[in-house]
Amino acid sequence: MRRAMSYVAPWAGVTALAVALSWLGVRDVVRGAVSERSAPPPIAGPIIHSSPSDPPGPTSIGSPTFRPSPSTGEDEGPRPSPSPKPSGRDDDPTPKPPDNVRSYATRGGRAAMSIEKDRVRLVSATPNRGYETRVTQAEGWLRVDFLNDDRTSSVIASWYGQDPAVKVYEY
Repeated sequence: MRRAMSYVAPWAGVTALAVALSWLGVRDVVRGAVSERSAPPPIAGPIIHSSPSDPPGPTSIGSPTFRPSPSTGEDEGPRPSPSPKPSGRDDDPTPKPPDNVRSYATRGGRAAMSIEKDRVRLVSATPNRGYETRVTQAEGWLRVDFLNDDRTSSVIASWYGQDPAVKVYEY
């Protein structure tokens, strides 16, 4: 029995040492693979480059395109919009955008978003001359970046567990 133990004890010790050294070598790889599966990666959209023939962008920064008219001191109620004249055709070439679409102008471009009660969808992202566009979206948020070598303009919409909110950042 003593002789069998003299072979088993060194074998068990060398095996335990080999397992420990192997684990030290692969633990970071295993940990990285497991953590990548737990959170889905963000979905990034295509990068859109503007061409030199594009017209220059807007001069206003970070504000929605809807602006109320300056106050004249009078209390004015809402004005009725002119009703469209029926043309007898169902395929009107100039469709009216929905009321929930908002456009945000930045130094780098313009982003239009459809804002609903429980989500925000990107309608369009148009970069100004010299900028490129990057769109990133995940559950509960949407980000549109207009990038060039010196500046970044971002329009970020979030609605995870709250009403949709849109913020514009220039940096």
